[in-house]
Amino acid sequence: MEDFERSSGLAAKAMERMLAERLPPTPENFTLWYVYFSGVNPDLTRAIDLARRDGLTTSQGLCDELYKRFFALDAEAQAIRETSDKARYALGRILEQLGTVGSETERYGNALSGFREELDQPLTLPELRAMVAAIAAETKAIVDRQAVLQHQLQDSSQQLAEMRVSLDSARREALTDGLTGIGNRKAFDLMLQEAMEEAVREQQPLSLLMLDIDHFKSFNDTHGHLVGDHVLKLVARMLTECIKGRDTAARYGGEEFAIILPRTSLENAAKLADQVRAFVGGRQIVNKARNANYGTVALSVGVAALRPGDGAGALVRRADHALYAAKRGGRNRVAVET
Repeated sequence: MEDFERSSGLAAKAMERMLAERLPPTPENFTLWYVYFSGVNPDLTRAIDLARRDGLTTSQGLCDELYKRFFALDAEAQAIRETSDKARYALGRILEQLGTVGSETERYGNALSGFREELDQPLTLPELRAMVAAIAAETKAIVDRQAVLQHQLQDSSQQLAEMRVSLDSARREALTDGLTGIGNRKAFDLMLQEAMEEAVREQQPLSLLMLDIDHFKSFNDTHGHLVGDHVLKLVARMLTECIKGRDTAARYGGEEFAIILPRTSLENAAKLADQVRAFVGGRQIVNKARNANYGTVALSVGVAALRPGDGAGALVRRADHALYAAKRGGRNRVAVET
């Protein structure tokens, strides 16, 4: 009874929110808001709360982006499902082909055994000529079949190679942010986990920067979303210019980015964070096609370092808290975890 009442309450809240935001009550929107109010997906809750904190309206576009990020079947999963079906078909064809040639090889062997037995008997010249012709025909048939099989196996091999390329491409696409071209949130999660495991294994420091573009909503409202997208792409490119080696930049979500810094102490990470902030803030946002100069953008940066016993969530939370401290402290600055 309690589950029914709770579910009914969550469903009512989801419907109320869609009506309040003038969003169509589609299954996707309902799922988004039901899960938000249930609190079972902290990342989704955080993403919506961040959008509301920054004054972003929960438009259908934002809902579509959130649903795609948290619920939709991504390109990698879709490719895996499609390729699995293709692979099952291709392997079935190969087994069928091998089974056929196996039975034909057995038949050919039986035919040769029969010919050998006949050769043990006295034969006339016409009979011997007929037998030689029969052996040649059987041999030609098996050779032709082998050639067909080889061609079929080459086709199947080519299909499997194409599947592998398709999976590799889907893997890259699934880990790449479509707008900025750098790693997306999924890539960030994977690379952070790998970096943490390596840091623990090799007893090396690891630091994390969380970066947020200051007043990005105002920038969007003033210049439009196309210019805003241009800014996101430009910031992503500048971040990759500021790092080197095994350092990794990713788009965490919205206007928030992250940089993973293996073998980097908290002190050195803070220095790099300030260099990144100054570098980005010193660049003019220019649209040469329109001959327009939109000024500069500022970054707030939070810095944290891996501690013994940390999980990925704990490290991200501390870097996030430091980022909020930089925001509260006046923005366009770096804050280090305490």
